[in-house]
Amino acid sequence: MTHARSKLIVIPDALKAFSSTREILSSRHGRLMHKVLHADLRELEFVSSETCICYLLKGRERFFDADGTCTEVQAGELIIIPPNVRLQSDFRCQDGPLEAMMIFLAPALVRDALARLGSGPEGELAGLETVPASQRLAAFMSGVAEVYGDLQVDADLVRLKLIELIMLLAVLHDRSKLANTLAGSLSTQHHRSVAYVAKAFQDHDLHTADLAALSGRSVPTFNREFRRIFGASPAQWRKQRRLGQAKGLLENTREAVTGIGLAVGYDSTSHFISEFKKQFGMTPGQFRAAIAAAGP
Repeated sequence: MTHARSKLIVIPDALKAFSSTREILSSRHGRLMHKVLHADLRELEFVSSETCICYLLKGRERFFDADGTCTEVQAGELIIIPPNVRLQSDFRCQDGPLEAMMIFLAPALVRDALARLGSGPEGELAGLETVPASQRLAAFMSGVAEVYGDLQVDADLVRLKLIELIMLLAVLHDRSKLANTLAGSLSTQHHRSVAYVAKAFQDHDLHTADLAALSGRSVPTFNREFRRIFGASPAQWRKQRRLGQAKGLLENTREAVTGIGLAVGYDSTSHFISEFKKQFGMTPGQFRAAIAAAGP
C-alpha cells in the first residue's frame, strides 16, 4: 500500500508560523528565537537551512536522525544541529512544558567564529553535538531573553551576541571539539547545490522559497539556476515527477487512484485526475484500463 509523503518544515523560516515561537534577535548574521510548547509535538520532521543551536530552558526533547538514532536533550543542555540534515523532533508534555532558545547562525558568522577559535579547514560532515548543562550557560540564555526580548537592536549587536555565545561555549565546552563541529557544519555547503537540494528533497512538498533557503540562494537566483539545470521551473519539474511516479504506480500496483494521488502529493483526487489527463491525454482510470486491455 502506498502512503502519503511525510510533512517536512524548513527552519528557521517555518517557525514564524508557530504561535509558540517569537523572535528575539535577528539580522543577516543569524537569529535567536524563543519557543514554548504546552502540548505534544510528535514526529515533526524538520531541516535547518543554517547551523542551529538549540538550548532547553525547561523540559526534554528527543531528536531522531534518518537512521532512527535518538539524541535526547534535557533542560539546561544544548545541542548543535548542522544545516541540511533531516531530523524528527518528538516532545511529550507529560513532564511539563518545553521552553527553548533556538539560535541560527549564518555561514559567514560561523566562519568568523572559527577564525577566532583558531580552527583548521572545514572537515568531515558534522553530526549532532551536545553540550552539558552549566549554570553560566543557563544565565546567559535566560539573560538574553530577559534583556533583549522586547528591544529593537542593530545587526552589529546581534553579531556580537552570537559570537559571545560561541566563545562562551568554547570556554565551557571542549574548544577544539566545538571548532570541529562548526567547521563540519560548513562542510554541508556541498549539499547546498541546486541539483542536490532539488533531488534530496524531491519527495517532500517544499515551496520554492524553502528550497532556495536550503541552497543558500535567493528565490530568483535559485529559479534561474534550477531552470538552467532541469529545463523547467521548480513547480513544473515537481509536477512532472509526481505524475511520472503516479504513472508508474498505476502500471505496477493495484492501489486505488485516490491513494496514488495522495502518495505523490495530491490532496485532491479531482485535481490529480485533471493534472494526469493534461499530461498524458487520459484519466488515471482510462490509463489503467488501456494497460489491462493491452495485456501482458
